[in-house]
Amino acid sequence: MAVDAETVAPAALRPKPVKRWGAGPWLTLASYLSLLLLWVLGAQAAPNLIPGPLDTLRFVAREYQRGVLIGHLWVTTQRVLSAFAVGMLVGVAAGAAMGASKRVDDLLQGWLVVFLTIPRILLFVVAYLTLGLNDRALVVALVITIVPSIVVAVREGARAVDGSLVEMAKAFRRSRSATWLHVVLPQLTPYIVGTARGALALAWKMVVLGELLGRTSGVGYQISFYFQFFNMTGILAYGVTMMAFLALIDLGVMGVVQRIAFRWRAPVKVNAVG
Repeated sequence: MAVDAETVAPAALRPKPVKRWGAGPWLTLASYLSLLLLWVLGAQAAPNLIPGPLDTLRFVAREYQRGVLIGHLWVTTQRVLSAFAVGMLVGVAAGAAMGASKRVDDLLQGWLVVFLTIPRILLFVVAYLTLGLNDRALVVALVITIVPSIVVAVREGARAVDGSLVEMAKAFRRSRSATWLHVVLPQLTPYIVGTARGALALAWKMVVLGELLGRTSGVGYQISFYFQFFNMTGILAYGVTMMAFLALIDLGVMGVVQRIAFRWRAPVKVNAVG
């Protein structure tokens, strides 16, 4: 019978567990404070170019009191969420199909390469010229912008699906829908959730460009408006507000979705090696 060496060795000779300093929240806070400190130092070094945090917050408060800030932020949010929902549906479906079928992958490979390499600004220009200066054109351009990255991530996830589990489901005469729901989809979930966060962030960034080019509302339009007057405070006010709102959605909503999606996983234990 095999004997565990750890049970035989004296307690004094056993390796002691490494104690880790639980400073995760403090280090995160220090990271954000360092960014704020860099902003303050930049404002002091170039006061005529970079407004300070207090000046920017006062501008945000004035825009909020005027009722302008929330309206433009809500318009931008609607456009992003619409494009994100459509893009996730199309991207996940296409990516799963390309990863599961070599024929579908070969059929759509050319489209994927073209949409991955096409300049994103060209998408908005073409959309506005063909569909008009309206929200439909902006949303279509946003969808085409985020779909390729979703397809690539989900396709790689579909290729990494454990085939033995799929064969086991077939052996137990499970239907194709049940196999996809209970075998394939749980393995695709990490890829879907991961690419969803990236696609949402990309949509938020690109919607500013689309609004700057051809819309008369939204955060991008306001940034363009204050750029015409060389008002750096207004530009920073809307930019920082949008960044804070996106961070709230990413850490709050998307973080909750990720925890719910992975609630079946056992908690990861960090050992001495890390």
